Amino acid sequence: MCKEIISTNGKYCLDTIYFGGGTPTTLSLNQFEKIFLSLREKFTFSENIEISIESTPEMVTIQSLEGWEKLGVNRLSVGIQSLNPKTLKEIQRSEKGDILQCFETLEKYFQKSKKISFSLDFIIGLPFMKKGELLENIKFLLENYIFVKHISVYMLEEYYEVPEEIDSKFENIIYPNSWKANSISEEDYLEEYSSIKAYLKEKGFSQYEISNFAKPGFECKHNCGYWSHKENLAFGLGAHGFVENTRFSNSENFIDYYAKRDIFKENLSKENIFFEKVMFSIRTKGISKCDLKQLNQEKVNYFLKIGYLEEKGEKIILAEKAVLLLDYILSEIL
Repeated sequence: MCKEIISTNGKYCLDTIYFGGGTPTTLSLNQFEKIFLSLREKFTFSENIEISIESTPEMVTIQSLEGWEKLGVNRLSVGIQSLNPKTLKEIQRSEKGDILQCFETLEKYFQKSKKISFSLDFIIGLPFMKKGELLENIKFLLENYIFVKHISVYMLEEYYEVPEEIDSKFENIIYPNSWKANSISEEDYLEEYSSIKAYLKEKGFSQYEISNFAKPGFECKHNCGYWSHKENLAFGLGAHGFVENTRFSNSENFIDYYAKRDIFKENLSKENIFFEKVMFSIRTKGISKCDLKQLNQEKVNYFLKIGYLEEKGEKIILAEKAVLLLDYILSEIL
């Protein structure tokens, strides 16, 4: 990866750095240091750069937090998903004890230093979770640990059924059927999402994307840049980037990646760029009425009529009851 960084063409000033894609915290602090040396050698860092790391709960220690802080990391995203022991075992994630220990560690760190802000990830619709249970999980953590500044609540959209008045154009069940059988209903799913939104608003979190909520000033700059169609470089196995209207991705196979083989590139047409603009807009602040002229007006009007889209000032936004239909709606209006 360091060689890949150093061989990058062009000069760039970095506004954000994001270590993601699974469990980057399995890297040692020494390995992180080598990567940062390469980044600083090749690029300049903006004055207010955001540097994020994703981590599993069991990888968070006082030593790792202090080490990341010294390297310049100022944002940590921890994958929680749920506090239900049976659910965590089924989805092969951290045990509840590891999660609670992680929070004790974060609290000790926060008492000494506030240079790193903390974000938590959750998923609605996981197996063995009862209606309202995820909301109670979030309440427990936020009311006992005040240092959390950002919450992501993702959804297992593969489980919902398209309403009868709409023809289903996609079926993409990628999880075991047992998950669906042991998950909450679609109606409860939407009610859970609405309840979590309302609670987070009450606690001072603003929703700035369909799945993301933050205290003022703690929005993820990296994701905001991605949704705003800003260029992003990408390094490592399976990394995806976007430079000069071209999307690229590295091979997920280590041998091919090391040999610089199997690099996918796609030059985006004006139509592709517009599609992505609409896709990101509807997930964030809404589609501008100026862009509506290029969409399927008949479908837009239909979705407005049945309440899946709503007008908000000069924007068209996704109705809360239609969050599980987002992919379908996009496929129809574009």
